[in-house]
Amino acid sequence: MKLDELTANIRLRSPWEAVDLGFALVQHHARWIFPAWALLLGSFALILWVLTPDAYKTWLLLVLLWCKPLYDRVLLHILSHQMFNQRLSTAAIISALPYLIRQTGLISELTWRRFSLSRGFNLSIWQLEQLRGKARAERQHLLHLQTHSHAIGLTIVCLQLQWVIVVSLYVLILLFDPTENDSVWNFMNDSQYWSDLLRFLLLTLAVLIIEPFFVAANFSLYLNRRTQLEAWDIEIAFRNLGTRLNQLSSTPLSLLLAGVMLIGLPAFTPQTAWANATTNGEYLAPERLPPEEAAAQINEVMQREELVGMRTQYQWVLRNPKEDTAEDPIEIAKSLQVLFANITKLALWIAVIALLIMAFVYRKQILALLKRTRRKTPAVTPPDILFGMDIRPESLPDDIATASQRLWESGQQREALSLLYRGALMRLTRHDHLNVQASHTEGDILRLAQPHLNTERLAWLQATTQAWQAIAYAHRSPDTHTLIPLWQGWRTFNAVQERV
Repeated sequence: MKLDELTANIRLRSPWEAVDLGFALVQHHARWIFPAWALLLGSFALILWVLTPDAYKTWLLLVLLWCKPLYDRVLLHILSHQMFNQRLSTAAIISALPYLIRQTGLISELTWRRFSLSRGFNLSIWQLEQLRGKARAERQHLLHLQTHSHAIGLTIVCLQLQWVIVVSLYVLILLFDPTENDSVWNFMNDSQYWSDLLRFLLLTLAVLIIEPFFVAANFSLYLNRRTQLEAWDIEIAFRNLGTRLNQLSSTPLSLLLAGVMLIGLPAFTPQTAWANATTNGEYLAPERLPPEEAAAQINEVMQREELVGMRTQYQWVLRNPKEDTAEDPIEIAKSLQVLFANITKLALWIAVIALLIMAFVYRKQILALLKRTRRKTPAVTPPDILFGMDIRPESLPDDIATASQRLWESGQQREALSLLYRGALMRLTRHDHLNVQASHTEGDILRLAQPHLNTERLAWLQATTQAWQAIAYAHRSPDTHTLIPLWQGWRTFNAVQERV
């Protein structure tokens, strides 16, 4: 993870400060988040409404809410890249949907984990760290120690805000009802179709507004907890300090400036300055009036026009107020019903046409999702440093497995696993020609390597990555019998260069 590219100021914050940072993140990147998010959510809602029979449209509200874990994965994918100043296009977000559905634990989130009030906070562990099983449970327990209650509170607050928006919009529609006998209210109660459509639209709009803030706040809580555990703020401060020192050391005038400051330092000795004790007294009238005269003057002042507080207002009224010249409320209600129906029909047609245009524009990406093809990756210069580790071939020993085993036996467990993982990264970037960037995480590297490795090499890489993450992030050393297959499998991983 390349901390230098973070767009937020990483420092230790209280949990609620971290939540506020997530809200600010959505506001800052709103023009890149909401267009793609509105397109995906609107398309999903439109498909649900069109494909569901009229007799079951009432249940669409529950379906829309139940699928929130799917929306959260898309939003976290967008926000995590925005945090590192990587702006994804709509086509890139759509292309990532198959991976987000298959590889991020969506099935469990839609079933037995759907009722978890901390699912927004746990999503980062599933999607970004790619941990599973016992390793995920231990990592989740560690991150929950000081943040779990705040994640639950955030979920409850966002859920209440969502329904506040729904009720407020519903009340706003009733306030604009021009009739006196609530014809719009009665029409919505009598027509099941339009009532379901109104509720579905209002709930979709509320989810569209609240869900990005919910995901961003949980993501910020996750980053703040990792900052507490891994001291990201200190690491960034030392990196910035090193950069400034390197810049200063390269200038010949730096030494001269330091000498001048040392010589002239006594001239800047602070001098004591005393405050002036003279103050002006309060102004008083030269003579004091008796209470009766003072009250009379006060009443005289208060009788002025600008202080009385009374004013005269004129308005036009009918000469014969008994005559009712208003139109029939029933006719007005029918006209509004026809107008609302035409506007809704027009909006649906516009949405269908927009979807067809988007499908035509991104037809290549859609066809690529339907048909898996192997694309020739362009030649790129492999990186020399990943995760702060040197992966150049000349920095590694000839027999990596033997050297790692010696380090393990001498009690240097972290260095032993680091050497194995460095060798794997060197092999992937130099011989398998993976386009690994400095901003990629361990999970991203596994996803990039999956199309290029056979089953045996991919299994070895996954086991090595899990062992490295356990000792690097969770500070858990694996057993020796876990390392033996990794040492034995290194030669196979290193010998095979092409996918069979």
